[in-house]
Amino acid sequence: MTNIKFFAAAAASSLAIGAAANTAYGQSEPLTRETGVRLSWRIPPQPLADALIAWSEQSEMIVLLRDDLVSGVETKGLQGTYSKLEALDRLLKPAGLAFRIDGAKTLVLAPALHNASYASAERPDAARPGALAENLSMTSIRAEPLEGGRAGHDAEEDAKENENGRDWIVVTGTRIRGALPAAPIETITRLDIERSGQSQAGELLRALPQTFRGGLSPTVQPTTIAGNSGLGGDSTVNLRGMGADATLVLVNGRRLAPVSGGETTDISAIPLAALERVDVLLDGSSALYGADAVAGVINFIVTDDYDGAELRARAGGTTQGGGFEHGYSAAAGHRWNSGSLILGGDFLEQNDILAGERDFSKTAGPLNALSPDQRQWSAFMSGRQDLAGGAALDILGLYTDRKFARTTEYGAGGFADAKENETRTFLIAPRVLFDLPAGWSAQIEGSLSRSVRDSEANDNFGGRFAARTQNGAWTVGASAEGAIASLPSGDLRAAIGGGYRAESLNADLGGAPRNGTRTVSYAFAESSLPLVAPSDQRTGLNSLDLNFAIRIEDHSGFGVAATPKLGVRYAPLPDLAVRATWGKSFKAPRFDQLLADNVVTLWDAASLGGASPGLALLDFGGNPALEPERAQSWTAGFDFAPRFLSGFDLSFTWFDIDFTDRIVSPIVNLGSALSDPVNLPFIDFNPSPAAQAALIDGADRFLPVTGSPYDPDAVVGIVHSGFVNAAAQRVSGADVSVNYATGDIALFANLSWLQIDAQTLAALPLTRQSGFIFQPPSFRMRSGASWEAGDGLTLNAIVNHVAGSRDNVASPPDDIASWTTLDLTLQYELEALSPALDGFNASLSVINALDKDPPFAAGAGVAFSGMFFDSANTSPVGRFIAATLRYRF
Repeated sequence: MTNIKFFAAAAASSLAIGAAANTAYGQSEPLTRETGVRLSWRIPPQPLADALIAWSEQSEMIVLLRDDLVSGVETKGLQGTYSKLEALDRLLKPAGLAFRIDGAKTLVLAPALHNASYASAERPDAARPGALAENLSMTSIRAEPLEGGRAGHDAEEDAKENENGRDWIVVTGTRIRGALPAAPIETITRLDIERSGQSQAGELLRALPQTFRGGLSPTVQPTTIAGNSGLGGDSTVNLRGMGADATLVLVNGRRLAPVSGGETTDISAIPLAALERVDVLLDGSSALYGADAVAGVINFIVTDDYDGAELRARAGGTTQGGGFEHGYSAAAGHRWNSGSLILGGDFLEQNDILAGERDFSKTAGPLNALSPDQRQWSAFMSGRQDLAGGAALDILGLYTDRKFARTTEYGAGGFADAKENETRTFLIAPRVLFDLPAGWSAQIEGSLSRSVRDSEANDNFGGRFAARTQNGAWTVGASAEGAIASLPSGDLRAAIGGGYRAESLNADLGGAPRNGTRTVSYAFAESSLPLVAPSDQRTGLNSLDLNFAIRIEDHSGFGVAATPKLGVRYAPLPDLAVRATWGKSFKAPRFDQLLADNVVTLWDAASLGGASPGLALLDFGGNPALEPERAQSWTAGFDFAPRFLSGFDLSFTWFDIDFTDRIVSPIVNLGSALSDPVNLPFIDFNPSPAAQAALIDGADRFLPVTGSPYDPDAVVGIVHSGFVNAAAQRVSGADVSVNYATGDIALFANLSWLQIDAQTLAALPLTRQSGFIFQPPSFRMRSGASWEAGDGLTLNAIVNHVAGSRDNVASPPDDIASWTTLDLTLQYELEALSPALDGFNASLSVINALDKDPPFAAGAGVAFSGMFFDSANTSPVGRFIAATLRYRF
């Protein structure tokens, strides 16, 4: 671990470079990555220290660094037209270095935090294991346009102050400054977002191999798997295929209110224009962030340090028809001596895609929307202001209004509906930060979030149904972090805190109101213990760090639960780090699982796996008797960044999650409900008319999905699929991430293997869930390359692959082919055409450039007539072409 001597050494060793700048301190234009004069650079291949001197002379800026960071490091030089900080990024990237701004003309260098990248172009290479772990991303540290840093300080004093001050980053995965998480993290950078070609947060996240496209997603059709549906229009993240409710979504570490009757976050409420990056923590983290972080955490980081303005316009559509979209965004920020503020807005409108516009669904009901009509606008703000007495205030605000409309037809002449909803979501989250004695820091934070959804549906385009759901969540909390003791191996650091959270649901679904409240009191503690300080002199024991965390939560109605977590990071060599984590999770039932309406639907028996003609009743709904879920998870892996191959890093992670009392709908696949012997405990065969009448009379709603009229004598069975606590669910697999950057070319590959087994009742065997139609696939891959071709031109190509699966709904069962698509993005800085176009950037994105249709899946047509594709694992959109024009000034 590193102490404040690092900064003294940094300041001392920087004198040669600082002197080379040959410039006086003074008021200057604030520094940002996004803005600044673009210069022509010609720095030849040479030692990195000499290259930094050349960069410093031309940029008239000072660099503070530690001698050993650049000793013996060579650079391939730099040639092209870039802003000052873009040029510095390109010099530092092969050395695994990053920088933070420390004043108007001063930069501090240190090793970059290792984060496996979504698309590796423009990511810093992995930090050497055991080196300084602070993430020095400039956009996460405010720059202050003061003389020599803070008023009254020289650069060395300011650097010392920041070692213990609150400005050093606490990364997702730990609450301790300077700690390197043992858990695996994927980071989607701002540049990755630009080069992905996506316009919505949902599609951006669902492209990750560690996510499952199924669940609640706008393009998912009704399937035979409970929980797969795009009818509500929600866009969620489903890590490891464990359900969106097992993934905690945060915005700058704060919770958004859930939507509708469940407790899942609609991430479409988060505009991409507001984001600096997205951190994806791929490990159970209940001890750090709360009991519902079972599969992992998605932390959307909103830009909070921006000086300048940006306008953006985008338009695009599919080449097969439908799906035209256009969007516009604007953002403006300003930084002053003691603070900063950014304001922005975003608008997006997207037309629907109808079943008749695609070959694989043209025999479905013509009213079906494969992708819905959507319209949303968002506004966001993020600001910070220094206060008297060493305190600071920051605040985050977000508001989104989203409209959604789609039509659905369950077979020709069958049940049909047209649904519209409008969802309004807001978040306001202030925080006050304090510097405490002995290098400690503290914060008091609060957040208030609310979502209101108004829904309207016309059943069979005749009966009208209106509903309103209101979800609220507010939190207050306090925490402190600092060094407990100084050990020979480094500082023993700790973070402690606690708080109170309240959640509420008020639902008026046209019948009996559904209202629920829940409160959670919590306390947590985390410590980071460096057992062995980094040293290149010990082969086999370069460094060793331990991390401990525990969280205690008192849930109203469900009692007290303690969730511990342990982590270890061992570096046998400077280039290799081995890591492992273990933890427990506790998750209370969702409101909709407890309070949802009891709904009975009428189906053709064949659609539910019946062997003979007839009808079947499907019963599903809430269960007030549910118990909390519990899980135990562990990960093990390594990060390898060899010095002999600059720009290369390899990361491997094995994960295992063991769920007990998992809340599920017991019928895993409705398409085989009446034929699979595993379902026998939940089936009533040949029910009497009296039993049917009692079931229907006790239901909140009765919906005839089939086109056949209800006839009690024709009903061959009742399928009970309401929520129950399953005996067990086991989720395991492996992730591999490879990155290599050399010169103007960057390559990456991100692979994920997944296996899910479930046991509904203790007396039943484990059954495989992954690798089947509508279920998470056994393997996904995302790989690609980026080439900075010079003269402002960048080309990006990404290949997405989903493994084939088994169609166990079709009769006879059959295999579904794999699905591979290619995404292309071209970006061009228009200044290369004319200096008058400085600040303009144009891009052309082609998603699914080869226009690959989803593979044929006969079983999907059984579940939803005419829909012969697995919408939970593929997309019906086809080739989508979009052009974007951006202007920064």
